Amino acid sequence: MLGFAPSSISHHQATPNTKFSFFTMSSLTTSTSLEMFTGIVEEMGDVVSLETKDDMILWDGSKGSGTEMVIKGDVVMDGAYLGCSISVNGVCLTATELDFDSNIFKVGLAPETLRKTNLGTYTANSKKQVNLERASEIGGRNSGHFVQGHVDNIGTIIERWVDENSLFFKVSFPYEFMRYVVPKGFIAIDGTSLTVCDVKSEGPNGENWFTFMLVEYTQKKIIIPTKQIGDTVNIEVDVLGKYSEQAWEAFVPKMEALEQKVQDLEAKVARLEGSSGSANSKDITYGDVVPKSFSSSNDPDLSNRAKSTPRRKDTEGWVRSEQEFINADRDNADMNPKRDINNKGTEWVRKKQTFYDTNY
Repeated sequence: MLGFAPSSISHHQATPNTKFSFFTMSSLTTSTSLEMFTGIVEEMGDVVSLETKDDMILWDGSKGSGTEMVIKGDVVMDGAYLGCSISVNGVCLTATELDFDSNIFKVGLAPETLRKTNLGTYTANSKKQVNLERASEIGGRNSGHFVQGHVDNIGTIIERWVDENSLFFKVSFPYEFMRYVVPKGFIAIDGTSLTVCDVKSEGPNGENWFTFMLVEYTQKKIIIPTKQIGDTVNIEVDVLGKYSEQAWEAFVPKMEALEQKVQDLEAKVARLEGSSGSANSKDITYGDVVPKSFSSSNDPDLSNRAKSTPRRKDTEGWVRSEQEFINADRDNADMNPKRDINNKGTEWVRKKQTFYDTNY
C-alpha cells in the first residue's frame, strides 16, 4: 500500500484583501466530493499555529472556549471551500477559514478530537508536519481503502527497523480495538492507508501490538518515517470490520433462538417416539432409526391392533418416514370427530397425526 499519490495543482485565482477569506460555497466551483477519504496522502502540510481561545462565538450568540489549528498546504487548497472536509493526520476536520494567498486554512479541534488523537501535540514550535488529503471525489479511483477520518485511538511506536528498502514499525494499541486488526488487513496510520503485517493480541493485561511497513517511495511522501520510538500515531481501524461485527451480533441471537426451537421440537418428537416404550429419551440420537425399545411389539394391545390393520405391515412403532396424511375421504374418518371432514387435501397436521389408528 503506497499511501501517497501525486496530484496536479490548479489554484483558484481569488485574491482576498484580508488574511482569511470567507467565501460562500456558491462563489467557488461546485464540489463533487464526499466526506470520505482513501488514505492516499496528497501532501505534507506545516502547522502554522495551534491555540485555544475563550471568546469563540457559539450558535446561540454566547461565548465559549475552543481550540483552532492553522495549517499550510498547497494541494488541499485546490478546490477547497468553507465547510469542506480535509483529513489532517487521518482526522476529518472542517475548514472554517481559507486564505488562498498564503495557502493556509483553519480548522477547529473539538475536545473529543484532542482526547482521541495526537493533534494537540502539533504546535508551531514543534515544527512537525501533518499528512493532508482532500475528501474523495464521486466516481474517483480509490487506491487505498475506505477511510472515514474518525480516529479510534492513538498507538505508540515501540520498535522500528529497516529491512532492505522497507521501513518497519511495531505499534502498541489498546486491546479493545485489536479485534479489528488482522494480518494483511487495512489500517489507517496518521491518515495513511497501510497493510497490517503481523498481529499479537494477548488480552487486556498482555501484549497488544501490530506491525506495518513502508516501501521506499512512501517513506518520502508521508510524515511517519520522521517518528521515533515513543512517538504516537493516529489509528483508524477498517470500518468494514465494525459493520460486519455489528451485523453478526444482530444475527447471532436469531440463530441461537432458532437452534433452541429446533432442539425443543426434537425433544418433543423424542418424547412422542418414546411414549410407547421404556427407553429413556436421552438415549436418542436425533435422526437415527427408532430403537427397538420403542417398538409397539412390547405393547400387546398395540401389537394386536397393528395386526388387524391392513394398511401397515410394520409393527416396529411409529416411524417418521411413514407418518400418515389426513384425508377426509377415508372410510374411518368418523373415528376422529375432531378432524375437518371438509378438508379434501392431504395436508399433514402434527397434532392430528395417526399412530396405528390412535389419534394423538
